[in-house]
Parts: sequence; structure tokens; C-alpha cells
Amino acid sequence: MHQLFAQEEPDSIRIVETDSMIFVRLEQVDVYPRAGRKLNYRRYTRMVEKIRKVYPFAIAAAKELEIYNQKFENAESEREKRKYVKHVEKDLFAQHEDELKRFTITEGRYLMLLIDRETGNTSYSIIKEVKGGLPAVFWQGIAKIFNNDLKEEYDPKYKHYVIEQIVLMIEQEYKQNAVKQAN
Repeated sequence: MHQLFAQEEPDSIRIVETDSMIFVRLEQVDVYPRAGRKLNYRRYTRMVEKIRKVYPFAIAAAKELEIYNQKFENAESEREKRKYVKHVEKDLFAQHEDELKRFTITEGRYLMLLIDRETGNTSYSIIKEVKGGLPAVFWQGIAKIFNNDLKEEYDPKYKHYVIEQIVLMIEQEYKQNAVKQAN
């Protein structure tokens, strides 16, 4: 015996030649990689742990960068801009130096990628814009020593899809926690 259940009205019904088609909008479904599938389970869980650690820093960095960029653009002369950059640099080191010193090389790489995800700019371009070309080249050289690349762009669809799925999972957890706290 078969049963049928009624659903909501479709968004639209279109007739193509002699056949009718129903078009319905579907909710977005997030798909996460199964642990152990095409990725070592231990490696995947370490990756999740490291991204959980650095993601809040990436969000804070994007917010701080937006605030600093507004003030930086409002500076009237190059001298004021350089003075402001030195002031901001000292403030940021004072606030975050202890936590950032404890990051591993891999966590630093994830942080650079997530900052690119949040801001839309690579670490190299941010340094070049704020400090100039020579310091950007210097820090790129230091990053290369540790097999990193400040110019690496975040690619959520192909190269960094696992990182993107982990970040979406973390964001979903943040939303669920916010709903629980609101209730």
C-alpha cells in the first residue's frame, strides 16, 4: 500500500511543449566531509581543532582591519598615515602578541587563509597596502622559509574546500549557540 502526502504549493508550474513541470525552491543543505573519507580521521580532527582556534582571530582581524582602514583613509598626509600605522602596530602587538606567539606554523597558515576569506585580501596585499612593498617582500620571504605563501588566495570551492566546510560547520555552531542563549 502506498501513501501520498500533500506538500506546500509549488513556486510555479510551467508547461513546456505538452509536459508540465513544477519548479520549487529548496532550502540550502550544507554537506560536510565524512571523517575518514579521503582524509585521515586524525588529520581531519586536528585540522578542525586548529581552525576552531584561529577562526575567532580571523573574524576579529577583519573587523579591526575595517576600522583601521577607515581611519587610515581619513589621514591627511603620508606622515600621519605612517604615524598611525606605527601606533596601530604597537596596539595590535600589545593585544595579541602572547596568543600569536603560541600558534604553530600550520595555525598561522590557516589564519592567513581565513583572514583572506573574511576580508577578500591576501596577507601580502594587506601588508603592501599598509606598510609598503619592501616590508611585504620581506615578510613574503620569511613565509617562504616556512613553506607558506602570503600571496596564496583562499579558494573555497577547490583547493581549500575542507577548510570551508569546517568554517561553515563552526559558523552553524555559533548560530545554534546564539539561539540557545536567546531562549
